[in-house]
Amino acid sequence: MTQDFFQVGSETFIAVTAGGSVFYFVKGALRSSSKGCRLASGVEEVITNGPVVCRWAAWFALLISIETVMVDVRRVHDPWNNAAAWGGANALFAVNRGTRAAIREGLKGAAYSVVAGLAVGFVTVLLKSPDSSD
Repeated sequence: MTQDFFQVGSETFIAVTAGGSVFYFVKGALRSSSKGCRLASGVEEVITNGPVVCRWAAWFALLISIETVMVDVRRVHDPWNNAAAWGGANALFAVNRGTRAAIREGLKGAAYSVVAGLAVGFVTVLLKSPDSSD
């Protein structure tokens, strides 16, 4: 269980950091840069937005790690794991602003998880073909 927790978290962090860096590099290279300065503009954009990408990657890695632990402990993969993971990740990222902020952000994260789950379920129902018997 512990190995899965760390492995999933680290893989998620690396993937999100790499994807975010590529996104900001392309954005900097293609947008608002003169023809001869595209490489420098891309690198500058990555350096400028590095803290944003790393914070988002850390939040997402924490989210996935909490969900992995919840699935391992409860032995059930259901929306409660996702809600607890979103709430826990948001609460842990808000601890530095105080207890009330952590509780508020945790509840908001859990609520966002429920809304996102409902939206995915709704879209799944809408996109389901009428001739399938599932």
